[in-house]
Amino acid sequence: MAHPRFPRTALSCALAVSLLTLALAAQPQAAHADQATHHYSVQPTSLSQALTGFSAQAGITVQFTPAMVQGLNSKGVEGDYSVEQGFAVLLAGSGLQAVKLSERIYGLVQVSPDSAGSMTLPDININGQRAADGSEAAGYVSENISNVGALGGMKLQDTPYSMSVVPQALLKNMLATSTDDVLKRNPFTQLYSPKSAGYASAVTIRGFGSSASLNIANDGLRFSTLADAGNFIEDTEQLEVVTGLTGFLYGPASPGGLVNYVLKRPTYQRYNSVTLGNAGGENYYLHGDFGGPIDSEGKFAYRLNLLTQDGETAIDLQKRRRQMISLALDWNVSDDLQIQFDASHKESQTRGLTSYWYFANQAYRPSASSLDTDKLYSQKWAFADNETDKAGVRAKWRLNDTFSLRAAFAAQQYTQEYTYTGPQVDAPGRYTQPLYAFAPLDTQEYSGYLFLDSQFATGPIDHKVTLGYQGNTARSLMYEDHIPSQQYVSVTGPAIPLDDQPQVSKPGYSVGHGARHISSTTDTHNLLIGDIITFNEQWSTILGATHTQIKAYNNDFVYSAVARKTEYDKSTTSPSVSLIYKPVPWLTTYATYIEGLQSGGVAPARAINAGTALAPQISEQYEIGAKATLGDTLVTLALFNIDKPNAYTNNARVFVQDGRQENKGLEFSVTGKVTSQLTLVSGFTLLDPEVKKGATAANDGNAPINVAKQLAKVYAEYDIASAPGFAVTGGAFYTGKQYTDEANNYELPSFTTYDAGARYRLPMGENTLTLRMNVSNLTDKKYWLNSSYLGDPRTVAFSAQLEF
Repeated sequence: MAHPRFPRTALSCALAVSLLTLALAAQPQAAHADQATHHYSVQPTSLSQALTGFSAQAGITVQFTPAMVQGLNSKGVEGDYSVEQGFAVLLAGSGLQAVKLSERIYGLVQVSPDSAGSMTLPDININGQRAADGSEAAGYVSENISNVGALGGMKLQDTPYSMSVVPQALLKNMLATSTDDVLKRNPFTQLYSPKSAGYASAVTIRGFGSSASLNIANDGLRFSTLADAGNFIEDTEQLEVVTGLTGFLYGPASPGGLVNYVLKRPTYQRYNSVTLGNAGGENYYLHGDFGGPIDSEGKFAYRLNLLTQDGETAIDLQKRRRQMISLALDWNVSDDLQIQFDASHKESQTRGLTSYWYFANQAYRPSASSLDTDKLYSQKWAFADNETDKAGVRAKWRLNDTFSLRAAFAAQQYTQEYTYTGPQVDAPGRYTQPLYAFAPLDTQEYSGYLFLDSQFATGPIDHKVTLGYQGNTARSLMYEDHIPSQQYVSVTGPAIPLDDQPQVSKPGYSVGHGARHISSTTDTHNLLIGDIITFNEQWSTILGATHTQIKAYNNDFVYSAVARKTEYDKSTTSPSVSLIYKPVPWLTTYATYIEGLQSGGVAPARAINAGTALAPQISEQYEIGAKATLGDTLVTLALFNIDKPNAYTNNARVFVQDGRQENKGLEFSVTGKVTSQLTLVSGFTLLDPEVKKGATAANDGNAPINVAKQLAKVYAEYDIASAPGFAVTGGAFYTGKQYTDEANNYELPSFTTYDAGARYRLPMGENTLTLRMNVSNLTDKKYWLNSSYLGDPRTVAFSAQLEF
């Protein structure tokens, strides 16, 4: 049964009314009463400048002597607060307190250390705002999303989308050195291929996924999926994971979900951190993180991250090497204008790639328990190299009490090159190792946005209207001899038994010479308008529309004797509608309908029609959900229905768009401190995925391949009261069974892996030493991650971090 579509005439009328009311809001609104809440946006800067900006936005006067604030900085304030609450955030840790002298006039007074201690942000709770957002003490609950795409920063509980945040404190305590370490613990994400396979992050979300399937954004700027190889955890402040359609928020994207990498920003107090760690096996790394002000006035500040990593991993003969230098700068031009810069150079090399398995017949698949998961079924010289250079600039400019501008632009160039071998199983118990070699592929990519935000009221109704543009351009260059003449030839000769893992010499192929041509281009343009309408404390709505255009060109001059060129230019206008109801302040319920346009995908190298681009696709999603803050925990629930065209590589090894796929499901999570000593990051996904209207009628109603219908994961930390600073950590991660063929005749069994670890934080004068250790896959479980990859073996990781 087809889903009813939202009446676009009604949406157009609602947006027209919003634009009309924006035009009528020529005069600033009267100042709110001191106890009423008002939205403040004061950037981190010197305390003197922060007080000036805050008083201007609040319509008040603040009296103080310059000596009182000399040399002090403020972390700023972002969000909805009363005047008194805003002061508490702004002055946190300064030893100062604001005292009301008369109507709209305040003065600053110094307080005793004991009093100041009770005012500091970590010890207070202001309007539900956690003192240290996302901190270990807050149970890793992050109440703020830095960038909900086009909507900008929002409180997590106010977003009518299924979202989760992995803050910096949790990234450190999980010993994360790649997104694999994060996404394996997320109850809404199913890991598809490990980073050691040489691909970008690949997961299945809400039943949609493939290699290089995860949509990517950097500080709200949308980038192509393959660019994710240039994202490192070490210079990331937090990961913001959105499940479901994100086209209205970030521009064209596949329907499963998106991860927004939030870059570490400069600190306004001196910060130094050095971490020596081991990511498993003999793979060691050294990470330095340094930040602080550049000048005494707090106008300029910096953040510098350095990384070097090398050595053999927990898989025999496999090596991983990474290098990074990442710099971020803030320039607080005035109280109303901040400009941010960032630049980075990153390199990643893997030798001895994790094996990609291909089965001519699924009946030939052996049980995982019969294989050596800590050994290579490929060659130690098989490799994946990536080098990425990126630079960007962002600006936030508050024009007046009503209007503000947000703008960002980033450019990056990345080169990827890889060679891998088999294994290919064409008969029971035996396999070959065909060669798949590829010359360097160079890609230049540019991404930007420009948004005009306005906040005003029409009578008792508040509006926040966003009007703007998002765009992305990518160009890839490929050599004419991108693949060698001996491609697909087995490097080990005839088929060998599965219990053998021979290492042979690298064949003498040579690629990457002569002329280069444009192999693909993609241009996306997204014009949008959105209005967050607040009727009262209980009811609000978000109305939005995007006009999206995708231009795609693909030239397969390598994989076919005659160049096959595919070119598309498609556009559509899509609505996004959300209704939000908060019966009580700690509970938010919502219903959302959203449509999205995304690229149709390009046939992968293993497909017969490799390099062929499919036409863009339109998907739609319905979602209802709830978010509740219960004590120190955040509980979320979402029920969803997504319908999209279905594209996959079929049994004939042809990449096709075949019918549609409809996935229905439920997501549930609990994050935070269940008790004063026990912290949980947990949840589950129940999924009912279904392929509909396919070319093979007998497969209608079947589940798509490599999609687990159940995920259940829990990560826990327990602080030992009798040993301050010591905590034990661990987790259990369950993935349900998966089908490996379209007919659903063959399936992989479910599996559960366990983690166990510990953390000890030792004060050393004014410095802190933190020791961490984790054992993943504690029982050394052998399992198929999906139809193409084996799961990782038991891995021991540890680190020592000195903060000074």
